[in-house]
Amino acid sequence: MDVKHLVNKYISIESLTAVMAWAVVSISAVWLMYDSNDYSWTSIAAAVTFFVIFKLSFLASIVEHDALENIQVSISLLVVQYIAIMAAAAVVPFTYIAILVTIWSAQLPYFVSFRTAVISSPLWSAPLWIVFSVAWGREFNGLSALLFWTFNMFALVMVNATIREKRAREAANEINRELLATQALLGEAAKQAERVRISRNIHDLLGHHLTALTIKLQVAARITDGEAQKNIQQCHDLSKLLLSDVREAVSEIREKSAIEWQFALRQLIENVPNLTIDLDIKRSIQISDMHTADAILKCVQECLTNTLKHSDAKHFSISIDQIDNNLLVEMSDDGHHKKSKTLTEGNGLKGMRERIKELGGNFIANLSPNGFKTVIELPEVL
Repeated sequence: MDVKHLVNKYISIESLTAVMAWAVVSISAVWLMYDSNDYSWTSIAAAVTFFVIFKLSFLASIVEHDALENIQVSISLLVVQYIAIMAAAAVVPFTYIAILVTIWSAQLPYFVSFRTAVISSPLWSAPLWIVFSVAWGREFNGLSALLFWTFNMFALVMVNATIREKRAREAANEINRELLATQALLGEAAKQAERVRISRNIHDLLGHHLTALTIKLQVAARITDGEAQKNIQQCHDLSKLLLSDVREAVSEIREKSAIEWQFALRQLIENVPNLTIDLDIKRSIQISDMHTADAILKCVQECLTNTLKHSDAKHFSISIDQIDNNLLVEMSDDGHHKKSKTLTEGNGLKGMRERIKELGGNFIANLSPNGFKTVIELPEVL
């Protein structure tokens, strides 16, 4: 894991703000308890312990998922944080430690739906104030509870808006990359179609007329003699040579009608967020079939999407080679699947398999502890 990723992930402004709020709340509460001389060392030690437990479990919960086995671990850490807050309220008499509940609530939209978090908010907001009422007999406890509940709602709304904006931005970037790749491929398709059209026109019009002219000159040479026959024969030879040159030119145009698919591929993998992509094209590979080029782009796009959505990968590699006129595409990442350790084919993988099968190729997908790997083999590239 690189330093840049560590800084962006663990020293974000959001996590720093939460840690600062925790520090102000916990340090001030412990100091006030110590300074008042009304609380035993046992109570102070218990308060410190519960505050530290909250902090450690909070830091663990914001660690990226490669340090966690599954979503249940994250939820367990949330439960630990909540219990630590309730336990701290039982030994700390200051109601402002309810700020920790606001920090806790800001994590909920990452693990449950916004609607669930809002509907359940009275259930997880009320216990703290019940503890304060029972343990410390606070007056106007209901008003404080209402005020802090509104703080929790504000935190939920803001975090949910941030998450939605981030997802919308990622979706827009993905669509933009796909559109750029598609645009590049369509441009190549138009160029290919134009080259084919020109070659056909040359063959059908100029080629046919030259053939007719050659035949006419051959006939004329047979019905003449002397100097005229000699000149006609020379014209006949020139027409045959010109016809041969036309056929060679048509063949060359068709041979050079390969699609510049590599440019479209680079457009697709450029500026993918939070993912380093290595592209290794072993040799100069010519693809003249639009369906083959489109299939490659669609499969790369789907694999990238799966990596970003379902794993915590930081590196994605694409290797393309040609073996015995077969195109071999290998794609792999270094991530761990967020939800499952076994491969379950969804619509994306099934679509790739069907697309490759229609072209007569082979498709293999494999999920392992080292990451996800896809191998595609397409026949007759040239």
